[in-house]
Amino acid sequence: MARSKWSDSVVYRIVSTFGWFCRQLPHTWAMQLGSGLGKWVYHLLKKRRRIALGNLEIAFGKDLTNSRRQEICQASFINLGKTCIEFLRFPKFNVENIWQNVTVEGSENLHAALAKGKGAIVFLPHFGNWELLSLVYGALIPNRAKAIAFPLKNAQLNAYVWQYREHLSLKLIPRKRAVRETLRALKNNHAVGFFADQNAGREGVFVNFFGKPASAVRGPVVLALKTGASLLFSLDIRQPDDRHHVHILPSIQLEPSDNFERDVEIYTTHLMKQLETYIHQYPEQWLWLHNRWKTQPNPEWQARQKNRQVLGFRKG
Repeated sequence: MARSKWSDSVVYRIVSTFGWFCRQLPHTWAMQLGSGLGKWVYHLLKKRRRIALGNLEIAFGKDLTNSRRQEICQASFINLGKTCIEFLRFPKFNVENIWQNVTVEGSENLHAALAKGKGAIVFLPHFGNWELLSLVYGALIPNRAKAIAFPLKNAQLNAYVWQYREHLSLKLIPRKRAVRETLRALKNNHAVGFFADQNAGREGVFVNFFGKPASAVRGPVVLALKTGASLLFSLDIRQPDDRHHVHILPSIQLEPSDNFERDVEIYTTHLMKQLETYIHQYPEQWLWLHNRWKTQPNPEWQARQKNRQVLGFRKG
């Protein structure tokens, strides 16, 4: 145990010292460092590189050549490297200067959702610099933004990371208290962000994602249906000059039926289809190294899907 605490302390000191160094660099140099970091990780993490390339093959199949998939894969790692460096530079931002590097399209959609008085649930994918969204939403709606987060095992590093994410007023909700704290936040008419584009295991709802079944997080749609909160999709897109453009789409119009589980599947599919659209446009900006299609449904689910296709069943 003592050795574990010692190693955790060493990791924390390395990260915090490296973060201090990154904040001393000009922006252009910092992004060059991030690009180099991404390339290094691309070559170092062979298993993750294989997973990313496998995901790209699932998503695009023969539409992309092997060389193009490898190019997107490396670019995705470079985006990750830049995201890490930018995260370490978060203390340089405040509610005024953040807009020198970030533009927002659709902020009126967020304000319109909150104007209904039932809170807002925001579906957030690991896209562009997803970490930057904690600052953006904290600046857009001061003290009214929250997000679900998984605590890190390293307590010192976790405190460091959470401090940066909460730098501009957004507050994090630990995963273990997610339901209770989210319901409280929605009751107070706050916006709650869910990073819900990764594999959800057997507890998720199965939807077709790039034509193959994938387990998706149920939470955003379930809570929206049960509470009446607005449901929005939002992401960040990195620009060629490493500025950022955040999109906040209009609220999804939920029309609950008498089949709750089917509604969860329908609207979760809608969210994933929105994500697909952006991935097709900016494939290098999604986090491909996650084993997205790891959990697969049983044969009964696939049989039901085929029957629905034959019957032409659809909603919305």
